[in-house]
Amino acid sequence: EGIFLFNQKPKKGIEFLIKANKVGDSPEEIASFLKNASGLNKTLIGDYLGEREELSLKVMHAYVDSFDFQGMEFDEAIRRLLQGFRLPGEAQKIDRIMEKFAECYCKCNPKAFASADTAYVLAYSVILLNTDAHNPMVKNK
Repeated sequence: EGIFLFNQKPKKGIEFLIKANKVGDSPEEIASFLKNASGLNKTLIGDYLGEREELSLKVMHAYVDSFDFQGMEFDEAIRRLLQGFRLPGEAQKIDRIMEKFAECYCKCNPKAFASADTAYVLAYSVILLNTDAHNPMVKNK
């Protein structure tokens, strides 16, 4: 029932699962649930992780921090992160997720980039280029 509810309204689904003691109330436990539970809508996971609300932000940080990107190529790390959810369509949500990804990637690979800002710009650019290349709504490829 909690998964069904999540797939309708993610916040309500998580609240239900916490109240039913199916998921702990810490950001790490919620992130683990989003990462490992089967049957969750990947688009809604991405929307939830991209939210600006305090709990969603903490969950997104815990979700990204749960990955070990050490020794991974940058594009491989982005792919690994995005296997579990679909990036939201809203630029601000993508921005928040890519900023956290860049910070985490640089923490795991301190010599890869001069700063997390550089990694963030590259991550965001990769996402935009991928969208341009594969979105049928984009003309003049």
